[in-house]
Amino acid sequence: MPEPTVALIPAEGPIDLVVTGVDVLVRPGDLRRGVDLVVHAGRIAGLTEAPSPARERATDLIDGARLLAMPGLVNAHTHSAENPMRGLGDGLPLEPWLATLMHEGGLYDAEDHYWCSLATAAELLLSGGTAVIDHLVMTPISAASFDGAMRAYRDSGIRGGVSPLLSDHDATVGLAADLGVDVSGVVAMMPEQAPAMPTADYLQLTEDAIGRWHGAEGGRLHLLAGASGVQWASDELLGGMAQLAERTGTTMQLHCVETRLQAASCHHGWGKTAVERLAELGVLNPRTSLAHCVWIEDGDIGLIADSGAVVAHNPAANQRLRSGRAPIAALLSAGARIGIGTDGAASGDDQNSWIAMRLAALIHRDPDEPWVGANEAIAMATELGAHALGVPGLGALDPGAPADFALVDRRAPGLAGARELEAALVWSESGPGVRHTVVAGDVVVRDGQLTRVDLDEIQHHITEQCERRARTGPQSPVLEATIARLQEVRQRLAARQGRTHVAP
Repeated sequence: MPEPTVALIPAEGPIDLVVTGVDVLVRPGDLRRGVDLVVHAGRIAGLTEAPSPARERATDLIDGARLLAMPGLVNAHTHSAENPMRGLGDGLPLEPWLATLMHEGGLYDAEDHYWCSLATAAELLLSGGTAVIDHLVMTPISAASFDGAMRAYRDSGIRGGVSPLLSDHDATVGLAADLGVDVSGVVAMMPEQAPAMPTADYLQLTEDAIGRWHGAEGGRLHLLAGASGVQWASDELLGGMAQLAERTGTTMQLHCVETRLQAASCHHGWGKTAVERLAELGVLNPRTSLAHCVWIEDGDIGLIADSGAVVAHNPAANQRLRSGRAPIAALLSAGARIGIGTDGAASGDDQNSWIAMRLAALIHRDPDEPWVGANEAIAMATELGAHALGVPGLGALDPGAPADFALVDRRAPGLAGARELEAALVWSESGPGVRHTVVAGDVVVRDGQLTRVDLDEIQHHITEQCERRARTGPQSPVLEATIARLQEVRQRLAARQGRTHVAP
């Protein structure tokens, strides 16, 4: 066992928190048994031999006997606005599903965003999630929408990041026209009630929000640059957002070839892959995270790995919406940084990073390819995914790192009797074993209960939104016609590519 580290423990005065006699998984493969985990000023101050003198000065003590401290799970990609629409569009592939979501969703005001984001934070915190990137769908796009989501992450205590989902172009329209189908006005990410702004206004709106929120709450809150997806954004928007992220010290997120249609749209629109386009625009860099990457090509894998960009892998949504399976084993072999996301509450559908982590390890176990092991899955769900927020040290429990961790009951059904701890965490635990969750040194879940927000109140507001949107959604004939046109595009693309089957 490595020597205990105590250098960051203050020499005198009160200490914020000590978890006594706890097993600490610093990162996969590095387990410290029966130490005192000392937390001060929002950081891991030390992992010391127990009993430590720090106990006598602790403002808060948690008995760590029979508990495991592990890095908090990082949800590298989700959409909180989907909370009132769980289970929607079952059986539909992404493009028709997305049309259903946008038609049914309607307008969101700042309070709607507040409660949706708070619901996402609550579900994550209760299962040991400590950080999230919310790729925020805004209808309408406004400063108030940004603020509603950010207020929720502030109040919940989670380490929250919001990236705007913005679009000023649609390459799918050109591909569809080439296939003989008119989808203008149909497949844009934003519905008619939320018309697009000039690109310069998008950039200014985001920069203003960064000024209000990025680094707030002692660095716990993050406002990211962002765009919807490669095929839904102009060069000006993509390049401008990348420059904004670099200038303001934040990171950036966007979707990247989630479906075959998106990949074909990029080829049709620019004569190159989505990843090649991002590289040429200067977007492919360590500040950028790319959600999905299901339909990247072999040559893209090296570009992503060499750039330092993060891939936010969303295995549940990719299977739920029949998008395909990202080449995660190949990306890992190339040295790419991979995080794990739940995706949205209506596409994932839960906001439980344990389940996403397990799926990420399961679905890539082909007999003739490298496997994703338990240690790799945990690393993706913690330290690797944390790079998408750009916080040094986040995702591991080294002294000096942010004090974001979950305390899991080793007597819980999924862990009792575990022979190989990391494997049991991936294959057996799904969240019920989490007893306490700590973010930036604050205990935000204690004994399975949220300490800063009221779960019953959150659920009341989400239920009200669900009922309201069900009553006010557009007429179904409009939606049916939209889905039919999108399906026709998918079928004609399949025929052009020589495929005999396309999912209905």
